[in-house]
Amino acid sequence: MELTDRIPAADAVHDVVVIGAGPGGICAAILLARRGITDVVVLERSAGIGGTWYNNRYPGLACDVPSDLYSFSFFQDFDWPRTFARRHEMCAYVEEAAARFGVADRVVLNAGVESVHWDDAAGRWTLVTSTGDTVRARTVVGAVGMFNEPVRPDIPGLDDFAGVLVHTAEWPGDDVSFLEGKVVGVIGAAASAIQLVPAVAPIAERLEVFHRTPQWVFPKDDRVFDDAERAARRKDPAIVAALRKESTQFVDRLCDYNNEALMAELREKGIANLDAVRDERVRAAMRPVLPIGAQRTLLSSEYYPTFNRSDVALVTDPIVRVERGGVVTAADGLHRLDVLVLATGYAAHKFLSVVDVVGREGTALREVWKDGAYAYKGMTVDRFPNLFMLYGPNTNGGSIIDKLETQSRYVVGKIAHILEHDLAALEVRTDAVVAYNEKLARDLDRIHAWRVAGSRYFRAPSGRIVTQCPYNPTEYDELTRVDDLDDYTVTPRDAVA
Repeated sequence: MELTDRIPAADAVHDVVVIGAGPGGICAAILLARRGITDVVVLERSAGIGGTWYNNRYPGLACDVPSDLYSFSFFQDFDWPRTFARRHEMCAYVEEAAARFGVADRVVLNAGVESVHWDDAAGRWTLVTSTGDTVRARTVVGAVGMFNEPVRPDIPGLDDFAGVLVHTAEWPGDDVSFLEGKVVGVIGAAASAIQLVPAVAPIAERLEVFHRTPQWVFPKDDRVFDDAERAARRKDPAIVAALRKESTQFVDRLCDYNNEALMAELREKGIANLDAVRDERVRAAMRPVLPIGAQRTLLSSEYYPTFNRSDVALVTDPIVRVERGGVVTAADGLHRLDVLVLATGYAAHKFLSVVDVVGREGTALREVWKDGAYAYKGMTVDRFPNLFMLYGPNTNGGSIIDKLETQSRYVVGKIAHILEHDLAALEVRTDAVVAYNEKLARDLDRIHAWRVAGSRYFRAPSGRIVTQCPYNPTEYDELTRVDDLDDYTVTPRDAVA
């Protein structure tokens, strides 16, 4: 597969520019091609495609949704080697999708988008890349998702650390040699930490995990398919289809956090998983206190047993500061470290506002979202015509790739309408955005687990829940299939000519 880093001619006005060549951007390009829309440019800031899966390289990185569901409905014959894909397998899947469906040549690498500005008179967007190049488009799809800006914890003295300091989102390639024979500290106990810790423990001389809020970690039935099973899956598509259907039904059910019987069942599984920790004091310190659903659901059958190792320690004493030699906690004092890993995630509340997006009359998206991101069905905002986003506000839940396909289908439908009717602009009405988000707020408030203060991951600094979707994936898919063109304002091209 040949990819390029050559920016298209500046004087061209493309039908569509997609920001990001992760699973969402590639899916959008494929569905656009299926609608006959081929004047498409996909701008990718990195040196390869795959999005989060390309950029993240920390040890142990893997999917937490079964591969048969964490994949496109139109590309189900990939030869997955195991139930939950590893990072390199996900990259291979996205690369093969781009090549098989003929959109790889639309991707421009090393072309991060710095700004996106709307020209009302011309009815088009102007994008400026990190290299200073300009690209123009009638429509724009922001496929940057939630995981763009790593969060560094606000700990005094963090930059004073004299050893190796690395965030999981900025892992140095596939290298782990800098961990060998070292005393390693990990700050964090959420999604990246539960994958990283079991992978790092056998490499480091000693591992200390600085732990604040205990998480619910459920067992993960991750196994490698044997040769016979892989052959059967390749020969009979019905096997994969049945597993995909089963996973869809399970995820839909899992999203019902108000279902007390289900939550009781899950609590039992979570506690049984925790019982793998032999030390009673460690086990008690790791027992979750928040309700299931108040934080991101985590899967691992390896995380808890790692704390049975004599060279792994759980540190719950609060961190006071970081010094040159390591981390200082309130009661224990200095924990001497050679390497400090920040498994502290992303600023998941920013979405497309990580780019300087300016719509009608100089309206800045960052300013519009200053109290928390919002959108119509998570995909478009008033005052930003011909602009759509994938995995935007309040759409998180279930399989990300399944959700991206749902949203790509919706967005492509709107773009096709713009191009087929030669419109200058298609813009969601303000009253439609308000009505949708008022209902959304009521539905979010009905979910008890999301009312607790501990659900920080889901919230903007204002406290508004901006990541989570209160509808299960099937309900959300149905929501996007409703004919909602009346919720948009149409501007014919002759109105701005």
